[in-house]
Amino acid sequence: MQRLGWRGTGLVALAVALASCGGGSTPPPSTSDPGGTGERISGNERLGWNQAASDARQLATLRYVAYVDGNRGELSDVSCGGLNGGVSLCTSRMPGMSPGAHTIELASFVTEGEAVFESAKSAPLRVTVTGATAGGSSPTPTAAPAATLLTTADGVELRLDALSEQLEAVTAMAIAPDGRVFVAEQKGRVRILVNGVLDPQPAITIDEALMTSASEGGLLALALDAQFDRTRFLYAAYTIAGPEDTRRFRLVRYREVAGRLGERVVLLDAIPAAARPAASLASGPDGRLYVALDAAISTGRTPALASYSGKVLRLNADGTTPQDQSASLPVFATDIQSPRGLDFHPSTGALWVADVKRRDVEELRVILSGAPSTSRTKIPLPAGIGVAGVAFYRGTVVPAFAGDLFVAAEEARSLLRLRFDTREPTRLVSGERLLQDAGAPIRAVAVAADGLVYVATDRAVLRLGPR
Repeated sequence: MQRLGWRGTGLVALAVALASCGGGSTPPPSTSDPGGTGERISGNERLGWNQAASDARQLATLRYVAYVDGNRGELSDVSCGGLNGGVSLCTSRMPGMSPGAHTIELASFVTEGEAVFESAKSAPLRVTVTGATAGGSSPTPTAAPAATLLTTADGVELRLDALSEQLEAVTAMAIAPDGRVFVAEQKGRVRILVNGVLDPQPAITIDEALMTSASEGGLLALALDAQFDRTRFLYAAYTIAGPEDTRRFRLVRYREVAGRLGERVVLLDAIPAAARPAASLASGPDGRLYVALDAAISTGRTPALASYSGKVLRLNADGTTPQDQSASLPVFATDIQSPRGLDFHPSTGALWVADVKRRDVEELRVILSGAPSTSRTKIPLPAGIGVAGVAFYRGTVVPAFAGDLFVAAEEARSLLRLRFDTREPTRLVSGERLLQDAGAPIRAVAVAADGLVYVATDRAVLRLGPR
């Protein structure tokens, strides 16, 4: 198959397979439904199509995406039979759809290195779903549950929506420019919410992400590349087994294609971790990746400069050190003990690190420049909140939040809103606890480009926005 000019092999007769299980039925020969609402289906049927290919080897390289009302998602559970006259009968699980009328279009694609080559879409298939489906492609939104209304201390009226309650031990979130929410689960799964609906299939399961018997470690942090629209890079930090029953950090880069993660590249490896590991990731306004790792020791001393433990590192997308780093080392800041969150101030560009010196001492550290001449401001956090993540407010849908910092408070079971002086961005003016009725520890917080605030508990993702 040529690298350039590929247009994919032909897709013929996209239809609902006659059988509701397996792939043994031949699809109907026609896909047109001019002006109609389409064939009525329960959602338990399979999608069927005739796939052209030059030989079995080429057929095996093809993957498939369904466009449901224009929303793209990769099909799962695809099964293709043998070739007969250069055409194979293929079926897959029906893509996820809510009840009602929908249009489905299909395309095949292949990946070669960093490139994705996708065919033209098939003729549209129109269906009317009588029962919600939970297929393998990007799901379409279902009816939203009843929202919770709340008002802040300064009179901002907000709406809280529960998007999904089917997650397990959430540790981090990252939001793509297209609005998809990437969620890390501690046991190693990365899940994706599309239009507020959880894809039933994980984007990846990182089997080597190791937790201790005390449920510490595992998959701890996620970040999307600053140029995610172009690169499709996602970074993940997790713990692996080390010698003598210890833990080590591993930093890995993946590429996202059609809601799945692959092309794994290890950027950092075998970095010692503390008994209670802590790591945070963030993409900076300079396009670099920032990695904060715990000190791995309990003495309170920062390891030597040559060690990456207890540091904030600044890296290129391939894990190399940027040329403008001092002494050709990736160390951006030192004296970090147990980092629980990173973010950059939206106006000053300073890096803010949520650090835990001891269980009863939590603080925000404002890093104004890179090591070794780092200038810092320390802002103590309220005792006993159990900081689990931080995110500055960006966007315009809630103007009163401009410049505010949201803190995921795991032990306090709330979302802490910190307000700062607009003329002195490091001077704390007031604090307020939100979502105290969530009834669960707040494990992560992230702000989308449109200004909606996403909050994760142990099992759920919530969305906070204007009433």
